[in-house]
Amino acid sequence: MKAVSLQRWTVLFLATGLILGLAACANGSRAGRAAPAVRINEEEIPYAEFESYLKTSFGEDVPPAEDAETRSRLLDQFIEERLLLQRAEKERLRVGDEQVEAYLAGLGSGSGRDSTSRADEAALKEQVRRNLLIQEYKDRVLLKDVKVQPSEIEGYFSDHPEEFQQSRVIVLRQILLDDPQEAKRIQKELVTDPAQFPILAQRASLSPDKGQPRPFQEEELPEAVRQAVLSLSPGQVSGEVEDGGKIRIFQMVDRREGKSQSLDEARQKIQVLLLQRKAEEALRTALDETRRSATIQVRRENLPFAYRGDYGG
Repeated sequence: MKAVSLQRWTVLFLATGLILGLAACANGSRAGRAAPAVRINEEEIPYAEFESYLKTSFGEDVPPAEDAETRSRLLDQFIEERLLLQRAEKERLRVGDEQVEAYLAGLGSGSGRDSTSRADEAALKEQVRRNLLIQEYKDRVLLKDVKVQPSEIEGYFSDHPEEFQQSRVIVLRQILLDDPQEAKRIQKELVTDPAQFPILAQRASLSPDKGQPRPFQEEELPEAVRQAVLSLSPGQVSGEVEDGGKIRIFQMVDRREGKSQSLDEARQKIQVLLLQRKAEEALRTALDETRRSATIQVRRENLPFAYRGDYGG
């Protein structure tokens, strides 16, 4: 009986230890998520908020903790966005619940999703609120004075004419063959009478287009084809062009010179391009100024990956 009793106590002791161990692991996991990942000025930001940021950004495709390089870059990005968030809050900007709900509805991710817990949904909404607040700060503070003057558009158009020149279009017929002797015979016949090209293509070509005219951008033609056809006048026939064990014969149908866009046609495209460049520059400048005046400390000991980013710990 004593042996049985001792065995029962041993089993009970081991089971109790296992339960306590599992509880400690669970508490440790919760503690790890609650532990601060980074301190920005006076704000301690728990790792759970970085996790929520990753889930909102990547969904099911969150980079694994083993990918320390990617996680480090994303943590740096998270830090920079939180710097902007602090600036937005100092400006007393606000984003209401209705804006968050409207954003989620636009994504097809409104409230009441069966597969999402209340805690996860609350975290998602909070991250969306932060994202919208940062965008509000960019639009109403950082970028409110970013404009493109007509003279800048005209200057860009004048300095980059190649961007507004459409490529030359070449219209060709082709005959595709796999017998070199037959190709020589057909090519010789076509030199004598190029008007026979559609008939011979319909009869002999292996290509599905059977010699129907097709337009090509000049720069998209393979070099061997371009060399064979560029000197042809409409109606003339090329020599034989070898291509992957096949032989092609081409007929020039038409050549259309590329058309240059006018300033009025290109104006909106240039304006969008220059606005984007100015916005990126304004954002970089604001971040540089904010970083210089901020106190940032990454809590490496609380991260489940080896941090290799730009901010000291």
